[in-house]
Amino acid sequence: MFKRTVLSTAIFLSLTASANMGEDYRLAKVAKPIQQHVSLDVDPSKARFSGQTVIEIQVLEETQFIELNGLDYAIEFAKLLGDKQCDLKDTMLKTGKVKLACDTIIPKGKYTLKIAFDAPYNRQSVGLYKSIDRGVPYLFTQFQMSDARRAFPVFDEPEFKIPFQLTVTAPSSQKVYANTPVIKTSSNDGKTTHYFDKTPPLSSYLVALAVGPFEETPVENMPIPGNIVTPHGKIDLAHSAIKETPKILQALEQYFDIPYAYKKLDQVALPEFPYGAMENAGLITYREEILLIDPITQPRNEFNTHLYVIAHELAHQWYGNLVTLKWWNDMWLNEAFATWVGGKVVTKLYPELERDLLLPQHTAMLRDAMVTTKPIRKPINSSDDIMDGLGLAYTKGSAVLTMVEEWIGHETFQQGMRNYIKKYAFKNAEAKDLWSELEAVSKKNVPGVLGSFVSQSSFPLIDFTQSGKTITLSQTRFLPKGQKAKEQLWQVPVSIKYGDNIGNVATKRVLLTKQTQSVTLDFEPTWVYPNDNAIGYYLWSMPEAQYQAVLTQADKALNTREKLSLIETTKQLMDAGKINAYTLLASLNTFTNDPHPKVAAKALKGIVSNMRTFETEKNQSQWQSLISQKVSDTIERYGFEKQVGESDTVSELRAMVFKLAAFELQDPNIIAEAQKQTTQFFKDPSKVDPYLTNTYLEIAAYFGDQALLNQFKSTIEQTAIPSVRVKLLSALGYFNQQNLQAQVQSYLLTDKLTASDTPTVLRGLSYRPERKAKMNQWIFENFEQVAQRVPPYVVAYFPYISMPKCQEKGFKDIKSFYEAKVEVFPGIGKSLPAAELRLNTCLSLQKRELASAERFLKQL
Repeated sequence: MFKRTVLSTAIFLSLTASANMGEDYRLAKVAKPIQQHVSLDVDPSKARFSGQTVIEIQVLEETQFIELNGLDYAIEFAKLLGDKQCDLKDTMLKTGKVKLACDTIIPKGKYTLKIAFDAPYNRQSVGLYKSIDRGVPYLFTQFQMSDARRAFPVFDEPEFKIPFQLTVTAPSSQKVYANTPVIKTSSNDGKTTHYFDKTPPLSSYLVALAVGPFEETPVENMPIPGNIVTPHGKIDLAHSAIKETPKILQALEQYFDIPYAYKKLDQVALPEFPYGAMENAGLITYREEILLIDPITQPRNEFNTHLYVIAHELAHQWYGNLVTLKWWNDMWLNEAFATWVGGKVVTKLYPELERDLLLPQHTAMLRDAMVTTKPIRKPINSSDDIMDGLGLAYTKGSAVLTMVEEWIGHETFQQGMRNYIKKYAFKNAEAKDLWSELEAVSKKNVPGVLGSFVSQSSFPLIDFTQSGKTITLSQTRFLPKGQKAKEQLWQVPVSIKYGDNIGNVATKRVLLTKQTQSVTLDFEPTWVYPNDNAIGYYLWSMPEAQYQAVLTQADKALNTREKLSLIETTKQLMDAGKINAYTLLASLNTFTNDPHPKVAAKALKGIVSNMRTFETEKNQSQWQSLISQKVSDTIERYGFEKQVGESDTVSELRAMVFKLAAFELQDPNIIAEAQKQTTQFFKDPSKVDPYLTNTYLEIAAYFGDQALLNQFKSTIEQTAIPSVRVKLLSALGYFNQQNLQAQVQSYLLTDKLTASDTPTVLRGLSYRPERKAKMNQWIFENFEQVAQRVPPYVVAYFPYISMPKCQEKGFKDIKSFYEAKVEVFPGIGKSLPAAELRLNTCLSLQKRELASAERFLKQL
């Protein structure tokens, strides 16, 4: 599954306690499934569906009941067939289980469960859900983590990996897709029954279905048949997916040295989807704006995402589908590995996209450092536990795998992975099984290193001191200043880059296993960079003189990755109290002039972030002057318009400064240009600079009127171009004039938007503290409706959405409101303390470093 970034970092939590899976929520191990057949009678135009399922089971011990999973559906009858036959009495429990009881004892042995049921289509993008696209209904499934139980009776735990076979009856006007090819069809009275081939062993969360008036086009040059499938009227946007999928699939087959395991590979574009994509075996589903793009007219970052998500989901066909976790405590590794290898494949096939300049470790560290954050591998007793921090699994997990690969060697790591996949193909496995294979091929303590990072939260802060050729390393747990936690110890592969004044550069590698260790370098350096190529999942600090030596040498000694990491490291060192705001801002100010636009953009973002923290009425004009100067410098350097042959990274930087110019400086020229280009966008989106489109739309919306809001809404409802729709949705929340924000909020509660649209719009509504306050009041007044208008996982993250970044105003009301919701929405009980800690940490930083930040502003 690819996690789409929603709101800040939308991680996934369940809407209600009924989906939880603690010890009381795990199925009683009295029976296990052997294989399952599901027959469904569906019609997208209706509100409900019906079905029957036949499950061959093995009763493991004498019992009077059997448990399986169920939510939302009603059982019409349940029968046990075999040597012992019984009409079963069903009780649907609040724990997401269904208890099927027999009047007499059921002996051990093989039996068949036959169950008929009836259920509503879900309207929150989970289970078997109904979606309306431009007035046309479709049916889709999203079963991960635990929502197959909403569609049919099932043993909905990943260790039950069995063959499934689907038979689906639908109106003959509808096309139907599932995990496997269709064996045959039969039609009668306007309906067609589609008999699908049996799947290889799958966990229930990987079963999938799509029903609707789709269009399809074949993907050639693959070892198996496959199609790109789209809602009606959108197939012309499938060209890139058709072209790129075979390259990515071939690269993954070569990496794993195992052929793709399933009989087909269909990829479906969904107009409503809660995540970015889902790796269902043989039927991968995507948010349509990710799968359907035009690489000529869309910016590089969207093309990059398009390629990466395809690679991520295809990687899951091996890691996740072919070899599947036993329980959700290893969900981190599923997503970490797909994130890591997906990025690796894109970097290899498309080096011009510079995906290697993304540094997921720093994104992870911002969350991982907080004392409320749990380890990415932890006990799982509920779906709230699964989702709590799942987003961290993608970023931290992939960063740790990158570090370990570099430590043991790329070819060695690959061989260990190949051995693991071959050994556990079509089976379940645990993280320790992979670690053992990597240890066997590398002869290194891989379990010790990986265990120390994934079974503990946070990460090491390594203090480096130098005396001649000797470097002393001392590790402690990184913590934002003021937070307290127990001492921890990691096994850290450290790679030290160092050099002298005559051009010698070398690296030294050491496995740091103790609190303090020393290492001798080959020569006495004049500068030391303690994280060669920014590979390690750790932060470093050093005395001021050594830090300044690195800054002085940065232009010629550090590569672009290392500069980007140095910027992020410096920002986080201020959080820890290792440096002050003056030193940080001075460093950022220097890097805004870097020749690589990505480095300049990263530094400028850092300055803006600090402005949000340290801006007061007293110093506001000084911040405005600083931002104005940076905007002017950038436009003078790169120009107001895209130049022939210009790097895409320049275009990305220009978009940032235009937004600053409009929102922070109220620049009338930029605002007028945004309004002009927005008018052009509605006429012909291809005529607008794709790198500036989002910026123009947000600016135009913020300063827009009723007529423009009406145009936004009508286009959102009618356009067949997914990228146009999602860009308008992203800007919709920015409408600000008169009562337009209130109109947008009310619009979210209508059927014109989907549950998956709402989080995108909320991001815009929360821009600026005064607008966030209005949004919060609306959420408080309409909470039950809003909760039903988002995918279930989003509800638990409302405290993050509502909490101010770095001001106390409104905090008590926010806390009081959400505390009252914890009993009904248990996930809020996990996110609220974390959101409160984030706020208090920022307030503490603000108080501690405000004077230092103002000292920097005065010296400009």
